Amino acid sequence: MPPARPLVTFDIDGVLCRPPFGINPGGPSARSREPVRFPRLSWPVERWFYGWRRPMPGAPEGCRAIAARFAIAAVSARAESTRGVTEAWLARELGASPPLHLRPTWRERSSAFKARVIPALEPLAHFEDDPNTALLLAERIPCVFLVDWPRNRGVERPNVHRIGRIAEALPLLEEAAARG
Repeated sequence: MPPARPLVTFDIDGVLCRPPFGINPGGPSARSREPVRFPRLSWPVERWFYGWRRPMPGAPEGCRAIAARFAIAAVSARAESTRGVTEAWLARELGASPPLHLRPTWRERSSAFKARVIPALEPLAHFEDDPNTALLLAERIPCVFLVDWPRNRGVERPNVHRIGRIAEALPLLEEAAARG
């Protein structure tokens, strides 16, 4: 049996899926490790927010190029109630049906959820747009690709690589896979 292909994980919103109006709000926060006190007002109706969005520029092509060489999975802080619409969106917009890990409860911050789930998957790398999550993951996994949004500029770590499009990461992923 041939060895398994290395795993690469992707966040969805801001990485694969364009945010509403192309605006990716927020930035680094000292509160990213604190527990959540209240749910977002949108949590109960979140499943209706995602079906109409378009992919990020270059996301379908970049995702396909990486999936040709690596195993892929999606890890998103979207609510578990969005599973159906999210799976349909991935299949329609990216032509992919990767394993999907969604946040089961609002009681865990997005960054804490991903910092718990992603290292357990043992990926070679993760694609992210959130600076807080990128910093947490940089402590736990070999490589993080951070989509270059204005809100996350200044986030620097040796294993955090800023990219404009997903396909830009392919040479670095190939190098990391070769190192084993």
